[in-house]
Amino acid sequence: MSWEEMYTLSAACPCGKSRITQKVYGDDWNRYEDGPVVIECVDCAKKFKIETITHYGRLSSDRYWNTYYLTPIDYPDYSGIKETEIYPPKANPYNDMTNWLIENYTMEELSSVLSQLNNTTSSAKLTGIAASIREMHRKAKKTVRLRMIIQTVESALKCYPDYVGNKRQRDVVRKREEKEREEYTLEKRKFQKVITLER
Repeated sequence: MSWEEMYTLSAACPCGKSRITQKVYGDDWNRYEDGPVVIECVDCAKKFKIETITHYGRLSSDRYWNTYYLTPIDYPDYSGIKETEIYPPKANPYNDMTNWLIENYTMEELSSVLSQLNNTTSSAKLTGIAASIREMHRKAKKTVRLRMIIQTVESALKCYPDYVGNKRQRDVVRKREEKEREEYTLEKRKFQKVITLER
């Protein structure tokens, strides 16, 4: 199987002296892949950079598509609040499932899961979040025995109030970051130009 260049898309660069191009490749299975968008103009390449925004459909089977922007090369990067800087992900479910639960579920959610665990006779009957935790427990701890899952959830609930970076705290920072990023993007759009590539 080999990929070969099928055609080239292009658009005029801002100064109008050259082109912005993108090669499209195809393989023996009729699959297509876009190459990078390139500013061919030497002058414009000193003033602009290419930014790609990928859009996804609602379903995993839906196609995705890209929007390309010309952004002033000296336009500042986002510098607002970042969840990953305030609360870096620390817990990995495979070696620290207790703290992983704290970082990914609220105390109310874990309390509800514990109630469901204590009121069932088989982990196979669990639903919703409890079922998701059961599956992660299966992968991380190689067991879905109710007693073991209950112990893990009880441990998470016990440690929850003193844990810095729990789900509730992360949600507050995440919402603020989303708002600040949206404001940043709206302002940046004023200085960007959409690249319309055509054959």
